[in-house]
Formats: sequence, C-alpha cells, structure tokens
Amino acid sequence: MLPERIKALHVSIAAGPGGELVHQSQYEFRYAPDVDKDVGLLMPARMLSYRDTPLFPVMDQHLPEGDLFVRLRHMFPKQALTPMHLLALVGENGIGRLGYRVPGQMPAHAPVGLSRQALLEMRYSPQVFDDLVAAYLSTGVGVAGMQPKIMVPDRPTIPIPNVIVKAASPAYPHLAANEYLCMQAAHQAGIATAACELTYDGQMLLVDRFDVGPQGQRLGFEDIAALMGLSVRDTLADRKYQGSYQRVVEVLRAIRLPAAGLRAFYEQLVLSVMVRNGDAHLKNFGVLYDDAASVRMAPMFDVVTTTIYRYTRFAGGPEYTDNTMALKLFAGKGGSKGYPLPKELLRFGKEVCSVHNPAEVVHRVAQGMAQVLAAAGTDARIPAVLLAQLQPQWQIGMDYAREVRGAT
Repeated sequence: MLPERIKALHVSIAAGPGGELVHQSQYEFRYAPDVDKDVGLLMPARMLSYRDTPLFPVMDQHLPEGDLFVRLRHMFPKQALTPMHLLALVGENGIGRLGYRVPGQMPAHAPVGLSRQALLEMRYSPQVFDDLVAAYLSTGVGVAGMQPKIMVPDRPTIPIPNVIVKAASPAYPHLAANEYLCMQAAHQAGIATAACELTYDGQMLLVDRFDVGPQGQRLGFEDIAALMGLSVRDTLADRKYQGSYQRVVEVLRAIRLPAAGLRAFYEQLVLSVMVRNGDAHLKNFGVLYDDAASVRMAPMFDVVTTTIYRYTRFAGGPEYTDNTMALKLFAGKGGSKGYPLPKELLRFGKEVCSVHNPAEVVHRVAQGMAQVLAAAGTDARIPAVLLAQLQPQWQIGMDYAREVRGAT
C-alpha cells in the first residue's frame, strides 16, 4: 500500500547510503553524511544538496510510462500517482544504481526466481503475461518504456530482478522477434549489445540487464535525456524526440566520454539507420559508470525495424508509415529527420564522432544484417510474414555498404 501523500523518500546508491529526496514546492535531494558516490553525473556529491522544480532527470528516467503506467493506474485507481509515488513503486529495482523507499516502510520481499529455461519455455498469451506482471510488479516496477515489459529474477544468487521480459504487442505484430533480429544483427556486427534470447514460441524477448554485475553489483546508468537535463515523462514525452544526434555527441564529449565510446555510439547509430529503426530517441542511448572517471557507452538496447509498422495520429484517422528517424542527424535549422544518404552517414562519423574509417563500420553492419537474415530463414520462431516485411527494409540498409565501397 502507498501513503496518500509522499513528501520524502530514502534514496540508496548501489544498495548503500545515498540521501533523501524531499518534495514540497520544489524537489530537493540531500546527500547523507560521508557519501562518496554520486547520485548522478550532473549531481556530484561534492555539493551536499540540490533543488529543482521538476524532478531531477537522473530520477525522472526511472518513471514508468506506457503499458506499465496503465497497469499501475489500474492497481491504484483512486490514488494520486505523483512522481514520488511512482519512484516508491520503482523501489530498489530501477535501471542503474539508485533505489527508493518510503521512510519507515519495510523493503519489498525478495521476488521468487524463475529459471531461464522456464522463461524460454513459457508460451505467451495476454493472460500469461498479465500473471507474470502481477507476480513481480509488487517487488518493484524497475523498468520504464512504452512496451509491455516486466523484470524477473533468474539467478538465486542475485537479490534483484536481472532479466527484462518484453511481451508481444497487438499494435506491433511480432515485435519481440523483430527486436531479437535487430539485436542479433548488432551482435554479429561486433557491436556491444544487451544479451537477449527469444522464447521458444517467438512471442517474448528476454533481455539481460547490463547494469548489474556478475555478483549483483550495481552500475550507474543515465540515458541521454537525463544527461541533457530533460524531464521527459508523460505529457512532455515528445522531448525525447527533439534535437539531433550531433547534439548527443556534444553531450557525450561534455562528460568526457573516451574516443572508444564515441565510436561505440556511432556504431549504434549506423545500425539503427541501416535496420530502419525510427525510434532511436534520447532515452534509447545511455552511459554506464562506476564513478565519473569510468564513464563508458552502454551496450545497445531497444532497437527494432519500425518502418514495417503503420500508425495513426488519432483514432480512426489515416494510416502512415514511419519513414523518419527519431532525431535529426545534424544540428541546425536545415537538419532533417529523413534517413541520411550513405555519404552523409560517413561524414557524420568522421566530422562529428572522429571515427577514422566510418565505411568499415557500415560494411561490418551490412555483413551482420546479411548473416542474421540468412539464419532467420530456418528459425522456426521467426514468422515468415515478418521476414517478408524486414527483407526489403534491411536491403535498403545493406545497400549502404555497396554505395560506400572504397570510401575511407
């Protein structure tokens, strides 16, 4: 049960002391004495307290949206769900190393684990997924995003849920298999990705959390929206679609991401362009860290071919195909969200990301995509109709390699 009003929350950092989040006319975060870990890269512990009118972005990134928010609304139909309530529901399970608890309340019971094999063998139905959510939602919401998903523990030695289970979506058929193939293409191309497996029926995707170490140690995580100081949840969610990938690189440089991290970002961007992922927004890129001196690019996650789906701007309205990127490639008034020409993608790699040979990245991604398409044809979990939709879209991307052949 949640209190009617929540004025304060205890905030832990990597399961240890952190501080207190207080909400009155403003939000205030106060570090506990002698804390040597930062609550976020933009909120170092050298300052004892911080104030802001919106919720601090490093915490805003945890707030549930989409399917999970709707489920929470049904669970608490008569109660206000303020950001403080939602953080209390996130509990200790949020992506990254921050945890939240109402003062005086006991921590949530440790969830009962499910084996990886049991998850892989689970046959999806709306009721099965509803039951899974009901079983684990009370242990901590944990993961934001619009898609139906819940976190489940599959290792008894890890005290927090470590597997994100993503379900099928009636609005986006074969979404789990779509994401699986995109992630496999990234993996085959040598891009660091969140490890994932597709259930045997092809209807759910199991994604391993990359912010939890082998012994359960928590790593800091911040998405690009948080690093930009944006609070994007709910009615302001379109902010994650504002800006450019050039601006993303400027933010990564500002936090002193090493050259290897900028190259990793470029690889992720190239993959998104070539598989026609129009949802590569500010919350679908991020960084990991132990401290401010160890910041590195987070593995790739949440990537799908969006151009195979149709959408409407309002109920009963005309259908459209998503033929644009989430952000502009280059900053400035003349920038466009249209997918770039191969030469523009190469120029971005050299001039913005300082990648010496961006054409090599394009060729590697094309090879990974071709390998995955070839293997998918004999994978019984992959519907033939999905492959038929993906192939022409991926071919457009793979043609980039032919067009940049010989470029350096």
